[in-house]
Amino acid sequence: MKGVFPRQELQEALSAAASLTSTRSPKPILACVKIQAQGDQVELSATDGEAGLRLTAPAINVDKAGVAVVQADRLLSIIRELSDVEVSLTADDKRLVIRASGSEFRLFTHNAADFPPVATFDDEPDVVMDGHELRRMVGLTLYAAARETGRYAINGVLWEKTDKRLFMIATDGRRLARAGGSVLESGNADFQAIIPARALGVFDRVFQPPRDEDWRVELKILPNQALFRSGGRVMSTVLVEGHFPPYQDVIPRESTRKARIGREELFAAVKRAALLTTDESRAVKLAFDKDQLVITSQAPEQGDARVEAPIKFDGGAMSIGFNPAFLNDALRHMTEDEVFIELQDEIRPGVLCGEDKGAFLYVVMPVQLNN
Repeated sequence: MKGVFPRQELQEALSAAASLTSTRSPKPILACVKIQAQGDQVELSATDGEAGLRLTAPAINVDKAGVAVVQADRLLSIIRELSDVEVSLTADDKRLVIRASGSEFRLFTHNAADFPPVATFDDEPDVVMDGHELRRMVGLTLYAAARETGRYAINGVLWEKTDKRLFMIATDGRRLARAGGSVLESGNADFQAIIPARALGVFDRVFQPPRDEDWRVELKILPNQALFRSGGRVMSTVLVEGHFPPYQDVIPRESTRKARIGREELFAAVKRAALLTTDESRAVKLAFDKDQLVITSQAPEQGDARVEAPIKFDGGAMSIGFNPAFLNDALRHMTEDEVFIELQDEIRPGVLCGEDKGAFLYVVMPVQLNN
């Protein structure tokens, strides 16, 4: 392989590929990126053994087509430090040579035949979504997925397509987030698939909106794999096995109390009150009355806090405890100016949502208060 490539575009592609490679794997090949130059472009491939990524970058010229497999982070760190507009890559069976003005680097290469296959996306998609809408939904749910739990199915986010709507649902057993959005194009079949949380984290970093055009993301669901395609980038991931819990049973069907408050005001108030909590007493008390919310907290042997915020509240006065981090996870990702809190009593879960529950709904379990 021998060619000249625009440094900035190559760096952006390498950065995306490196976000998927696994430096902790016992297989060194999984820390590598596969570079294949041909025609007027270079294709980069990366995989961590479960998810895979293919993406392209332009070439200024390719004198000799070929393939090189090198350690992704090392190559990226070199490209980042160069200040040239163009960079030259030359590879043989043993090494990749990176040249720029006044600099030359040689990296040992791996056998390209040992690089695991990365899926392609050549078929028609099952679903086409607006990219901004898809990113919104991922942001509103991903934080609620479980981490390192024995219930493997909730380590991912359930994608549920029903007619012309797509829903994402995530839970860790103590809170549940559900986001919904409209499908631009769709086949007739509905589906359910559990996408791994790690793959969705990579999706959020790799798929970025184009500068001057509509952003569409295509999705294909296979029996054990999901494929995403947008703007010359294709990501594949295995699906999480198992059965997602019946999340509909967790969502309260009615409420006796409803509060309306500015999102930023609530976010700031919960953050202030959380300053005097500890790992042992990770709770804030929310006391609701007709036109005022009072949030209090206590840190043993340190002190206590009281924060007030104006609200509109329907129903009888009540107090309830929540983990402040759980509240702020949702408030941080919501974009509405005002949010609603729906409650029944101090021992049953509360619901946080915007004007449209179909767009976003968040169920959070209360915690026991010591005060």
